[in-house]
Amino acid sequence: MDLNRRASLAGMLALAAAPALAKPAKVARAASPWADVDAKAQAMIAGKLTPGLQVCVRRKGAVVFSKGFGAANLETATPMTPASVCRIGSITKQFTASAILLLAQDGKLSLDDSLGVYLPDFPNASKLRIRRMLSHTSGLGNYTQINPLQFLQMTRTDRSASELVKAMAEASPTLAYEPGTDWRYSNTAFVLLGAVIEAVSSQSYADVFQQRLLTPNGLTHTAVDNAARVVPNRASGYSSARVGASGFDNASFIGMSWPGAAGNLRSTCEDLCAWHGALLGGKVLQADSLKAMLTPVRLNDGNLPMGGPPGKRAPVYYGFGIGLDPRDGKPSVSHNGGIQGFASHLETLTDEQITIATVMNTDGGPFAPKALATAPGELEAAIRKAARAL
Repeated sequence: MDLNRRASLAGMLALAAAPALAKPAKVARAASPWADVDAKAQAMIAGKLTPGLQVCVRRKGAVVFSKGFGAANLETATPMTPASVCRIGSITKQFTASAILLLAQDGKLSLDDSLGVYLPDFPNASKLRIRRMLSHTSGLGNYTQINPLQFLQMTRTDRSASELVKAMAEASPTLAYEPGTDWRYSNTAFVLLGAVIEAVSSQSYADVFQQRLLTPNGLTHTAVDNAARVVPNRASGYSSARVGASGFDNASFIGMSWPGAAGNLRSTCEDLCAWHGALLGGKVLQADSLKAMLTPVRLNDGNLPMGGPPGKRAPVYYGFGIGLDPRDGKPSVSHNGGIQGFASHLETLTDEQITIATVMNTDGGPFAPKALATAPGELEAAIRKAARAL
């Protein structure tokens, strides 16, 4: 730590008054608040929990830490940097929710509309409300919760918008529960919300995202992904391997139309932090829309939904495409993302004005080391501690 001007002057005077043979005392430097973050991130790389990792932290609107660790591509030995472009999975949902809210602000739809207004042939469409679809309380199931091998095979093929809606209908021919009576995470609902955006706007949701969310907020490294596109600084995705010196295999291929508006964005840790700055700073939505997005959903009986395994059920705090669980007893806005080859986390501690984004280029997979279950959380805790120490 640098001495301030007064301390520097006092030090020079003391040195001048000292005997000629005396040696100046060494001034101890305070350890960087990020030392533990660096150590934990490097340990994850050394322990082959992930090939690469990127971290960005903003505090009061300014980037205070941004760094890459490990490799963005193992075969070319390309380092991971904060500018390496990675897939972010379900963090996409808050972008989808924001696009829906923008269209509602435009008067082009109502959150109380049924899906039947836009997709009348979808099973039970008249019972499915946009508001409930945004908050995972619609009654829809989750098309990703099938046999893993079957799912990996299905995702290898790209689909047109109509084919994707048809696949969602085949996955949810009946309701999983009565709308508004339970909370169950539903990728199906957000894929369908992408179709609603297209029906209302007469544009692809990719174009709506670009024109209404990404370009206006300077998110130059964020886009709806397409595996065919050549993307500068694109990171490769991996799964843990049972054998091999690297400890990893290339992740299973996925056609990026398949996750749709539920999870097909690519981005960087710095863009993700900038996104939360814009969204929570009121630059994306009107105040009443943002408030609706950040209000925990309640069931038909007025209670918060409950989630978790039997014996450990707890209230679910979830808004429109975004989690609202308190962090360390304080307000927090967050979401995780997972997709073949990548895992991501974005959170903002709203009272403290701290935003954290971490992205790993691994999905873990069936051969993931046990430490991968806890190491990312420990890293995020170290990041929060360091940011608070500034």
